[in-house]
Amino acid sequence: MTCPYTWFKSLLSSSHSPAENSNKPASNLHVRVIKQGQETVRVALPAQSARWLMELIPSEVVDKIRAEKIPLDEVLNDLKTQEVLHRRNIFSLHEEHRQVDVWLE
Repeated sequence: MTCPYTWFKSLLSSSHSPAENSNKPASNLHVRVIKQGQETVRVALPAQSARWLMELIPSEVVDKIRAEKIPLDEVLNDLKTQEVLHRRNIFSLHEEHRQVDVWLE
């Protein structure tokens, strides 16, 4: 069984991810949701919003991420301690009918 979620820390990257990790400062936190093949959410917030990401993620999504043992708290703590937020992927969630991508760019 494969895990339907992928997550990224600052040193990891993926060719399928929305952003490339870099040492460039990020200006925006991006959230994209695709349901049934249709983009239903695409929002850009100030990059500093990533420090409060837990408050932005719907609770059912947080529960699914934690159920898969993805270290969401560790990722968020890492974001909170960074003086400058750099361009990077934060996490992607892929389910049968929904895809959620969150990244800094």
